[in-house]
Amino acid sequence: MNFPMHNQDTFWDFYWETRLLPMQNLGKRAAILSASRLIRRLAQNTHHPLRLLELGCGEGQVIGTLLDAHSQLCDVARSVGVDYKPASLANCQRDYPRMRCIQGDFTDPALLASLGQFDVVMLVNALHEVFSDCYSSALGEIDVPMGKQAVKQAFAQAVGCVRPRGWVVLFDGLDVPGDSNQSITIRFRSEQARRDFKLFAAQYQPFRITYQSTPNPLVVILSQRDFTRYITKSIFLGKQLWQSEQLESYQYFTEDEFRAMFDEQQAGISEYRPLTVNAEKWQRVVEILTPGVAFPHEHILMVAQK
Repeated sequence: MNFPMHNQDTFWDFYWETRLLPMQNLGKRAAILSASRLIRRLAQNTHHPLRLLELGCGEGQVIGTLLDAHSQLCDVARSVGVDYKPASLANCQRDYPRMRCIQGDFTDPALLASLGQFDVVMLVNALHEVFSDCYSSALGEIDVPMGKQAVKQAFAQAVGCVRPRGWVVLFDGLDVPGDSNQSITIRFRSEQARRDFKLFAAQYQPFRITYQSTPNPLVVILSQRDFTRYITKSIFLGKQLWQSEQLESYQYFTEDEFRAMFDEQQAGISEYRPLTVNAEKWQRVVEILTPGVAFPHEHILMVAQK
């Protein structure tokens, strides 16, 4: 793509606005846009085609889309997507036949050691699955200390796949800061929204969702943490994805915990963005009545150099 440098940003803004328009997952869109900027910047100072690795790639929407857009800057054949779901990988290989797809558990050190090193390693909605896998039948919910340790270990292994001076891109859920058990009062804007919340609370399995009813049937009291879980997960109610999404918690680390994890791996953070995804939708569904409380930043995007 040979065009004047001053026109590049305009070109890519238009390209991604058009290309990502059908993509409903706003979080993946944010990750793709950030990774695209990173790839273009790296290509100006790197004298070899860039190798990309996405751990937990699913159907390849992130890595495949980036490789399609930047095929002249990346080594497509030596870029890799890893996922443990055969059906997802089959779709990934169908849609992006030039890239390499590997079925496996990206928390397996032997698997990661066999892959080599990459210029950019991406973890997009991946580490929360590692956390959620630490569900304890005895506790009836996720074993939080065990889950957090598993996330740190998986991240450390992922950073091991980053070449020296290479980069890691992470997008995932964000836990609320401070006292996450602080109660807030919310009002649903319709009876259907109230019914959906009740169904979510009954079916969500990673943690028990507790709330207090009030004389007004549309008003309930719950913790800030459970409210955050509600707005990040109940969008999947009634969809096929709910079968898996009801088993996973997006929230596991606060901002301070994420920063500490990156510091432990000596990964220098160049971009940190807390995000509220689908805020406009939620404001049409539910109203926060507690003064001074806004819709939470429930996701984060982080880019760091090893």
